[in-house]
Amino acid sequence: MARVVVGLDGSAQSLQTLEHAGRFAGAFEHELVGVHVVDPVPEETISPEKGRLRVAQRAAKLERDLAPGLAPFDGRMRTVYLQAGEKVAPALVRAAAEEGAVLLAVATRSTGRWKRALLGSVALEVLSRDHLPLMLTGPAIEPPSREEGYRILFLSDDAVGAAALARLLHPALARSEARVTVLHVNTGGEASHLDRIAFEHRVARITGLLSPNDTVSGRLEQVAAPQEILSRTLAIAGEVGADAFALATSSHRLKRRLWGGSTAFSLLARSPLPLIVVSRG
Repeated sequence: MARVVVGLDGSAQSLQTLEHAGRFAGAFEHELVGVHVVDPVPEETISPEKGRLRVAQRAAKLERDLAPGLAPFDGRMRTVYLQAGEKVAPALVRAAAEEGAVLLAVATRSTGRWKRALLGSVALEVLSRDHLPLMLTGPAIEPPSREEGYRILFLSDDAVGAAALARLLHPALARSEARVTVLHVNTGGEASHLDRIAFEHRVARITGLLSPNDTVSGRLEQVAAPQEILSRTLAIAGEVGADAFALATSSHRLKRRLWGGSTAFSLLARSPLPLIVVSRG
């Protein structure tokens, strides 16, 4: 069985991410695995024997505390110990690989012990070294919908990103129907005939790379000014009842301007939905 791995540190933000990861796992029939990363070094250096015991006790307590949150999704908990010189982001990526995950979910802000496990470290680690889809939740995240089915709003401005998005998400979406809306927002007037043809080809490309179970439609929108793109994107997500956004990018493009001056960070900061990011390669 394929798995969805979610990073948990006991903070409210990570528990909100758990809700969205569990929603995704349930919709596509994956096992949910909560991963807690423990750094044993500080306590072991004081007194190795007592330090190891304290680390084990702390890990066991957190597992007990998190069990109620995993129970509704039939999920299980796993503690991962940092290796020598290892940081949280690589440890999460390592755990996801060991579990055979099709998706790794993390909160981008934390008040717990994972102050390093933010978008800048985890996302860059995954996007620069791996092709695992990454689900990110931001400060404006809201509880997931409980409606039937799972709807994703694909944000794709070019054919390369569209192909990467569909190809890398295919394993995560293959077991059940995904309802995908491919969105492109133009500025400065109506799209030209050639623009429409190119967009139709992009939608067809995505359709061909996803599972036959999936339903794909396209939406080509116009706004008057570039500054309106982000607001319009969020509004369309509400109109189609999206459960998540999806975007193909790369580590060096993550902070570049998209959507008329906004970035993936900007979308994540304002979005009530998670953002699923895959590497463009």
